[in-house]
Amino acid sequence: MKIFKRALISIISLALISGCGNSVAREEAVLNEEGNIVVRIGQQVQPNSKFPEGDSYEENAYRRLIEEKLGAKIETAFEANGDDYERQVSLAIASGELPDIMTVSINELVELAENDLIEDLSQVYEENASNRIKEIYQSFDNVQLEAAKIDGKLMGLPGVVNDFGPNLIWIRQDWVDNLNIDIDSDGDKVINLKELEQIAQEFIDKDPGNSGKMQGLAFANWLSSDSHGGSAFTANAILNSFGAYPKIYLNKDNEIVYGSNTDEMKEGLSYLNDLYERGLLDQQFGTRTFDDITAMMINNEIGILTGPWHLSDWNLVQGRTTNKEANWVPYAIENEQGKVSGVQKPGVGSFVVVRKGFSNPELAVKIINLIYDEVPNSENLKDEFPEMYEYAKQSVDGSARPMNIELFNNLSEITDAVESVKAAKGEISIDEVSSFVIKNNAEKIQNYLEKEIESDPTDWAVYASRLLALNNVMNGVREAGIYEEISPVVYFKTLEAAERNGAQISKLEEETFIKFITGEESIENFDSYKNTWKSQGGEEIIKEMKEAVSE
Repeated sequence: MKIFKRALISIISLALISGCGNSVAREEAVLNEEGNIVVRIGQQVQPNSKFPEGDSYEENAYRRLIEEKLGAKIETAFEANGDDYERQVSLAIASGELPDIMTVSINELVELAENDLIEDLSQVYEENASNRIKEIYQSFDNVQLEAAKIDGKLMGLPGVVNDFGPNLIWIRQDWVDNLNIDIDSDGDKVINLKELEQIAQEFIDKDPGNSGKMQGLAFANWLSSDSHGGSAFTANAILNSFGAYPKIYLNKDNEIVYGSNTDEMKEGLSYLNDLYERGLLDQQFGTRTFDDITAMMINNEIGILTGPWHLSDWNLVQGRTTNKEANWVPYAIENEQGKVSGVQKPGVGSFVVVRKGFSNPELAVKIINLIYDEVPNSENLKDEFPEMYEYAKQSVDGSARPMNIELFNNLSEITDAVESVKAAKGEISIDEVSSFVIKNNAEKIQNYLEKEIESDPTDWAVYASRLLALNNVMNGVREAGIYEEISPVVYFKTLEAAERNGAQISKLEEETFIKFITGEESIENFDSYKNTWKSQGGEEIIKEMKEAVSE
């Protein structure tokens, strides 16, 4: 059992913090036997973290580095994955027993701030954040920082999310090649709906995976997503090709409209119903879960999946691990005019918050500086941060970081990928690449290009996400001048009307759209659905959205 001692640090104990108009004396710092400040955190974890032997979420290179460089010993207050983590946060809020630092959602941030449970980080951010961290937020016009402010006070340190579409169609290219299917003849990595239908039909008819259960297309029952990052196994790419942008709010002719309720959405749903009636869409659509579709992918029961550019890194790599011949290649979907559509929506991820009264709130900012600036921007990571170097080589999941957020410059994924590809192909020297992350990705791509099937699955995953998805498709459609980017209305805070009725109308939308697609209900009832959506709270949300945007 570890022995803790309390030490009164005069400067800390006499310092006053300002929060919600009150001045509160800071707590004493809790020090361990080595004299390091003990910081208790709520930790988001993942089932496939890829830790080297001996490391874990409780003891790992990130925590050792923080202790060495900042004199702070990270301890776990609670750890959980997904919905379980949200439940742990809710329990902590309800009991008032918060860890010193944790990541929370926008709604939890507001609740914590309104109940005076977290620190105002305005001053510690301004005084301690590195220039590079500030530049990251500035590249998004500081929209994430604004989202983290309550009554003008910075109540959390936000992660960034960048929806910069288009959503992609990932296809088993090894099956396409084996069946001699002729698609994408011009090699621009863009296909149309007819080509997509052809591939789905060929896969069903000829069962190249020899599974006896081959499906053409499959979508999770929620059908669509309001973000690029959450678009795995959704119909976003197909719906976007009809000019439909579900689950986001759009400004049309100076009027705010809901993207799931447009004429274009009706046309897209009608098309999906046609795919279902022809057997090209999974006949169990409406009941399939995300895990079901992942299992279908691993078991060679499906060769077409939808998702974001990084789908290979965290999902398809599972199939590649069990079958090294599985070669998923991403394509964009073009509309009848030969254009590719997508959404540009600077978003916000989780927020790092600090418990009210914690002795050293500046540590949250200093940890972010260290993990998201000093380490990734090191010019000699191998010598300066050797354990971080090994983690990068082994592709240890980012959830190993004590704060599981993302911080990167706007659109930097594309520019970084382009540089990685050039280095991997010898167009520039890998040694000339200053960023270790870019250099490491270049080496993984190079490893795959040299070994292909014999390469490590993580090499393939980086090759697929950076070279095929980001370089070839995401950057390719922009350079070709065929990308049409939609900018939706962006508002981060939860509207009162959405809090009251959001879950209800979301359930209405998803359940009704399942019926439209499966033919249980005629698509001609689309206007009736819209009227019900409005009456059950949608109209109030639109009204509040207009007021919020005008303010």
